[in-house]
Amino acid sequence: MNIAELDEFEAAVNELLARAKLEKEQKRLEQQRNKQIEEIVQQIYARLKPLLAKVEESLKDYDENDDSPVRKKLQEQAEEIKRKLEEAPTWAANIADRQMILQEERLLDEQMAVQINNWRHELKEDLLDMIREQKDFFSATDAAVAIKGYVNDLKAIGALEEIVEALIYQINLHSDEGPVAKLRGTHEQTLNFIYHKAMENRSRVDRAPDVQPSTRHRKTEKRPSLYGDLSGKVVVYGGHDRLETAVRNRLRDSDVELIWCTEQGGLQLAAQGESHIASADVVIIVTGYASHSLTEKAIDTCKKLGVPYEIVNTTGMTRVLEVIETALKTKELARRFGGS
Repeated sequence: MNIAELDEFEAAVNELLARAKLEKEQKRLEQQRNKQIEEIVQQIYARLKPLLAKVEESLKDYDENDDSPVRKKLQEQAEEIKRKLEEAPTWAANIADRQMILQEERLLDEQMAVQINNWRHELKEDLLDMIREQKDFFSATDAAVAIKGYVNDLKAIGALEEIVEALIYQINLHSDEGPVAKLRGTHEQTLNFIYHKAMENRSRVDRAPDVQPSTRHRKTEKRPSLYGDLSGKVVVYGGHDRLETAVRNRLRDSDVELIWCTEQGGLQLAAQGESHIASADVVIIVTGYASHSLTEKAIDTCKKLGVPYEIVNTTGMTRVLEVIETALKTKELARRFGGS
């Protein structure tokens, strides 16, 4: 095993550990959500039941045939309170789900920060390799052009100074006029000075060096995105609008076509379900907040077309994203295997 293989192995293990932490936290959030719903429901009952009792007690002071506007208003309020009591579990679930998604967003942002940080350290090694590989003065100077595009990433991990000093060393190593490169103000100001010299050099020749870093240490040139490498058509039935919005936001950098049918706004789409399901790579049925008619229609259509589907019994975002990711990657591997 060489160093590059060890780096890759270590990164894979760290990614797995991050996933395990996310899964553990997701389960904790689910349990916390259920407890929170019970607490909110009890708070609603504690406030509305005594209020209903007072209204009903006040109504006893009126004759049944009394057409008083006040009596009519009291009756309306009594019905309204009863309706709110019936809707208390849904109301509580809405509040809990809103908070749960916010917490899940924080967890995913933390996971993303770890991956970006690892990528930045790998980028630093690729840039150092690029600098060392330049064997003439002009190519060494031209490396500043590529480095300039990563200034913020290098500053984020405190690596800009090391990169600029390596660049200065390499330029001077191949200079026929002695150590012409030196610090001019800050390291960033020095890089900008060398960058402008490199651009002047490019303007004087027909074919510029255009030095670029390899991806020897990084897996990809692009900054990591948790779901950026996914592609395919995903059809989701059920859930709620906040869940849909949260999942869409997380998939915005991917090539996933997401068709989402919720009870609130997807009945028209649901009516076209057969055509969507027939062309889908993944069909997911989220039972949280889904009407029976909506989910049953989706299941019946899947069975009719012989299309497999995943049932997700949650209102959380991370579980839905996990199912989408696993299903699309499994399908992609199956395509590759089938085509080999």
